[in-house]
Amino acid sequence: MTGVKWIIIVAGLALASACATVPADTPTQPAEPNVVDRTGEVERPAPEAPQCAAEAYQVLVGQRIGEVYTESLPVPHRIYSTTDMVTMDYRPERLNIVTSPEGEVVEVKCG
Repeated sequence: MTGVKWIIIVAGLALASACATVPADTPTQPAEPNVVDRTGEVERPAPEAPQCAAEAYQVLVGQRIGEVYTESLPVPHRIYSTTDMVTMDYRPERLNIVTSPEGEVVEVKCG
């Protein structure tokens, strides 16, 4: 007989909780479902890479590199000739100053 009493009490509590009201400050639109990626690959927006200030240094094109005050250049930077071997790593924050074999600045770019 006590088992029946417990069933009645549990059923009564279940009915009472089903009639509970929803607070007014909860959103009425359903939330976006959580997507679980079980592959281990999570899509995240790529962080915006910092860019060098190549536009500001375009005034160097045509000048001789010996006349350029290199201490005022942003860090990191590199200066190389069109005939030099350079690494192919791309660093968007690095300022590249490319010179002719005669030492004249021919290009200023990021990378």
